[in-house]
Amino acid sequence: MTSKDEFSRDRAAIRCARATMLLYSLSSSRTIDTAGEKQEKGETRREIEDLKRKLTMEKKKMNRIKLCGLMELLLLVVLVLLLSTFFLVFFLGST
Repeated sequence: MTSKDEFSRDRAAIRCARATMLLYSLSSSRTIDTAGEKQEKGETRREIEDLKRKLTMEKKKMNRIKLCGLMELLLLVVLVLLLSTFFLVFFLGST
């Protein structure tokens, strides 16, 4: 399970770094004159927006996974407490 989490974190970090590099290249670029360069700039911006959306979705997915893990742990603790209470009452109450 942890290897999948580490893999998804690494993948998200790579995407974030790539988006950062693209943003930096856009901010440091000069004025674009030709139509081909304008089209390339538009494609780059679309790719950056797509990467931002994917990063946001990945963060939401990780938060959901953490929440599900926490709920599972909470349910297990409640189950153990209920079972231990039942057995204590059953065995100590009969004597």
